[in-house]
Amino acid sequence: MKIINKIMKIHCRSLYTLLVILFFGLTSCDSIVEVTDPDIVTPESLDSEAGIATLRAGSLGDFAIAMSGSSAGHGGTTGLIVMSGLMTDEYYYSGTFPTRREADTRLVQNTNGDVDVIYGNLHRARASAEATISMISELGGDPNLESEMQSIVGFSYTLFAETFCSGVPFSRAPTDGGELEFGVPLTTQEMFETAISRFDNAIATGNERYSNLGKVGKARALLGLGNLTEAANELSSVSTDFVYNIEHSINSRRQENGIYTMTTVRRQFSIADEKGGNGLLFRSEMDPRTPWDGGDDLGQDDVTIYYNQLKYPSPGEPVVLASGIEARLIEAEALVAENAKEAVEEIHNNLRARIGLTPVDLSEMSETQLREFHFKERAFWLFSTGHRLGDMRRLVRIYNREVSEVFPSGAYFKGGEYGPNMTFPIPQSEANNPNYQGCLDRNP
Repeated sequence: MKIINKIMKIHCRSLYTLLVILFFGLTSCDSIVEVTDPDIVTPESLDSEAGIATLRAGSLGDFAIAMSGSSAGHGGTTGLIVMSGLMTDEYYYSGTFPTRREADTRLVQNTNGDVDVIYGNLHRARASAEATISMISELGGDPNLESEMQSIVGFSYTLFAETFCSGVPFSRAPTDGGELEFGVPLTTQEMFETAISRFDNAIATGNERYSNLGKVGKARALLGLGNLTEAANELSSVSTDFVYNIEHSINSRRQENGIYTMTTVRRQFSIADEKGGNGLLFRSEMDPRTPWDGGDDLGQDDVTIYYNQLKYPSPGEPVVLASGIEARLIEAEALVAENAKEAVEEIHNNLRARIGLTPVDLSEMSETQLREFHFKERAFWLFSTGHRLGDMRRLVRIYNREVSEVFPSGAYFKGGEYGPNMTFPIPQSEANNPNYQGCLDRNP
């Protein structure tokens, strides 16, 4: 009983200190693990499988809000998926919030409130998962749960690397209740490398399901570094049927899928079509992987014609974090680099057959055309899951594509021009960290 009480005190004190100093504050430590009523969840109840499940649920809940957002808050909470989708060709902004328009125009300032919330929520998810790992160890260990939490930490680092500029610090509050350890800025490469080390821990400790989660995450981080062959080699044992979801629920507004809220309910994020003159035809292709309806009503701004995504048709709809389909797509990208047309064609046609799409003939394509086709297929398979910004940046960083060929460019449909940003900035709120340097660069 003493150790449980000690762990709970450490967890609350350390996480509270970290998040209040670095981000925008929490009203109570209870919210971190969703323990809001001492008559329902007590320290005694944590000394059990049910208690461990509660801690796991809190960590995964934090990550779900960071990624998808939620219905909680005034008008809902924006997640990384829709905000990063605005910077790419996935969504138009059909609302009135200037912070979201900044993402849509690729002119994002370090005072952007939505980016600040996403940044804080993603750090909160990472810190919560790290604290859960420490508690698992104190309570005697649970290899599968530890593997899952290691992957959540790994995905947090990966998403920071894919979405934010170089220079993100990762601070920690020691579980022994010591002084806050302010993080130093990490480059994009260092964030990917740290993610890989976390995924290695996940692969080493988990059963097949959680090991697969770690393998897909590690391959995604390796892809970010341009290590294509190594990424593909991680995935041979991952079944195409494998899926790990970010879960949502109608049990509370906090648990609801914020993508559904911001699109179908709030009509602020409209599925795009040839955005910025070079975006993909997410509507016109009439592809079952990007279902939509609308075109008859206006968005929340009463100006933009609204097209609603139907990939997430309800507030309880899950979001895929990692899958066997993504594993096959990563393998295909490594084969594209070898100009292995037949093998690339086989992978894509096998995937397309799963949902009744007609097969494609890639035999006459050049290597450049093959890569363009592959990235288009990735965009449709992984639409609105938080992958597209990382993919577009990789096209510029690894494959030397021109920014104007990849990102929305030229005249903005509501007036003005698209800006140069390819990343979100490190928010000004991080200036509480004495090591804060802002963005080391805004390169892809």
